[in-house]
Amino acid sequence: MKGLILAAGRGSRLLPISATRPKHAVPVAGVPIIARAVQALRDAGVQDIGIVTSPSSEQDLRDATQHSGHLTFIRQYDPLGTGHAVLTARHFLEGSPTLLYLGDNLFEDSLTPMLGALRYGDAAIGVKEVPNPQAYGVAVVKTGRLLRLVEKPRTPESNLAACGVFSFKPALIDILEDLPHSTRGEIEFPQALTALLARGGQVRAVEFRGFWSDAGAPDDLLSANTHYLAQLRPRVDGRVERSTVSGPVVIEAGALIEDSVIQGPVWIGPHAVVRGATLGPFVSVGAHARVDSAQVTGTLIDEFARVLHPTRPIHRSLIGRHALVTAPSDTGLQMVIGDRSVMRM
Repeated sequence: MKGLILAAGRGSRLLPISATRPKHAVPVAGVPIIARAVQALRDAGVQDIGIVTSPSSEQDLRDATQHSGHLTFIRQYDPLGTGHAVLTARHFLEGSPTLLYLGDNLFEDSLTPMLGALRYGDAAIGVKEVPNPQAYGVAVVKTGRLLRLVEKPRTPESNLAACGVFSFKPALIDILEDLPHSTRGEIEFPQALTALLARGGQVRAVEFRGFWSDAGAPDDLLSANTHYLAQLRPRVDGRVERSTVSGPVVIEAGALIEDSVIQGPVWIGPHAVVRGATLGPFVSVGAHARVDSAQVTGTLIDEFARVLHPTRPIHRSLIGRHALVTAPSDTGLQMVIGDRSVMRM
């Protein structure tokens, strides 16, 4: 069994956070999304894993997975869809059954059932019950078998969303190679499942019941950050001086906490500095970030960011790498707002 993670896209819905790196490299509770994807495959027993990247995203993904063991990186030079990405990796797959993972997804449940489902079908699709199925590809399922897939229907036939994980036998590659391009000019992997069904093949549906997120938009990313922070086991490897720390809090080596109140769940990354602040619950502070005299809840602060003496509390916010959040100057507010940024004053 081979594992294949698709991570060539940058993620337009996560701009501007994804403007300078792929969304798969963004950390959730201190761990990059792509590293969590690799671990999910390894936990399912899949050790030989390939990651499909674009030339511009490869180094960021290598950096984000540097502690994830051996991985094979495969470049997709043209952004021609998920099916094209799988075809780009066909030499890596070498005729093996494959567990396919769309790299911006996060799962609480084990992926192991996706492997077992191949004993009863030619392919399998992960599905999840959602309150707004019209926002997703919708799976119509009967007695554990996929009947059809409908992309973002106005009137959904079910509330089961296709949730970004598939498994398939090698013969599906031949179907992918024969697929025409979609109206978007892409080769879409879900269309291969539709073609397989049309040929009389069987696609099993595996329902996931635990937490799932595609982490594609800011609210999704914050919800995922909250979910994984809630699972922290307390650990203090950094320095804590004249501060109160309670609840599940992780303070990584090299971090310094002074004159602060930390109410977990909170993760504070290596070499971060927090002074005179109140953090938590549900805050992550990236490596080398600095937080001075701030009140912060429900927020993801990325590495090298600076939050210095803001005049108002910060809640449920995304603060990207090297960003600066600080008080107004004597002459009033100063704003440097990039493309697709959000500011609520």
